[in-house]
Amino acid sequence: MSNVKIETLTPVHIGSGNLLYYNTDFVKVNINKEPHIAVISEEKIWQLLGEQHLDKWIAAIARRENLKEFLKRFAPEAKSKDYARRRMPVHCEVNENDTLKECLHNGMGLPYIPGSSIKGAIRTALLASLANTISDKETKIIERDRRGNLQIEATAIEKELFGNDPNSDVFRFIQVGDAYFQKETEIATRLINLNIRKNEDSLQDASKPQIVEAIGTEATSEFQLKISGQHHDFVKRHYRQLGNLPTSSISDLFLLINDHTRQLTQDEINYWSEIEKPGGDYYIEEMQKILDEINQCTAGTSCVIRIGHASGWRFITGAWPEAMRNFKEVIIPAARPNNRNYTEYDFPKTRRLDEDSFFLGFVKLTLTE
Repeated sequence: MSNVKIETLTPVHIGSGNLLYYNTDFVKVNINKEPHIAVISEEKIWQLLGEQHLDKWIAAIARRENLKEFLKRFAPEAKSKDYARRRMPVHCEVNENDTLKECLHNGMGLPYIPGSSIKGAIRTALLASLANTISDKETKIIERDRRGNLQIEATAIEKELFGNDPNSDVFRFIQVGDAYFQKETEIATRLINLNIRKNEDSLQDASKPQIVEAIGTEATSEFQLKISGQHHDFVKRHYRQLGNLPTSSISDLFLLINDHTRQLTQDEINYWSEIEKPGGDYYIEEMQKILDEINQCTAGTSCVIRIGHASGWRFITGAWPEAMRNFKEVIIPAARPNNRNYTEYDFPKTRRLDEDSFFLGFVKLTLTE
């Protein structure tokens, strides 16, 4: 079992599935004259109000009353720490109808990145690197649902590469632990979309902004990573057709991951360098910073990978379907519902950044032993 340091190069959002509402689930406060969001603790408010005022609190929620003003009537001395589960800097304006996508926390209130998210990103990198060894991908990737509608699924290709079922999947020998970060490493930031339209100069689309809670930049943690000793023998017995599957050591994995992320990042820079529209320059600048981090990694010891919300289609899928012959005719229409309404857009049409021009999801992994 190896210890791996994980550092956030950009904010990372792994969602809890909860959507928090302004003035009900969170409020805006000032701490040392800096704007923060305070996520409400129902237990703390209960202690402040007491049972005798419970009905008034419920009525205030129904009216969407300003929660801070409500609390002043019953607990005038209360500070945000007295009624908040956690507080975090907010890097955007907060409006009356805003909601906040909550990030994942454990029972102790620590924000964390699950091992399953890290393992899924590793699996995607490996899939993208090996996909060219699979013949007839154009047919194998196509499935039909019960109504006969076309669907694009990588299941058949994953089974051919990694194993037909969970018992034969090579990834069962790769164990990835959770990465727990310290409290108060969270931030709140608003995501914006960059949409590439052929007939418009503007790239920014603020029509559907969303505030998300994320683990902030330069936060660090550690998790455990292990490739079981049974793995190599298992690969030899079952995967001779692939030769040496590049997962025999953590160093092999890190080399593959870094090459994979480098290629996707360089592809983004190349693509955006041809988009001569206002707003594209800072996208290239920020992506170039990520590429510099990738190139500075020590071979086999550290790597950069992208995980979590707002990573974008190319990083989520690994972008390997782009090399397929039926990518434009079959895969794009299946991946983008109502594709005929988006003929003026490239594919993928959207990249998401926060208002400080940060991407989400880039982390650096470093072996510490």
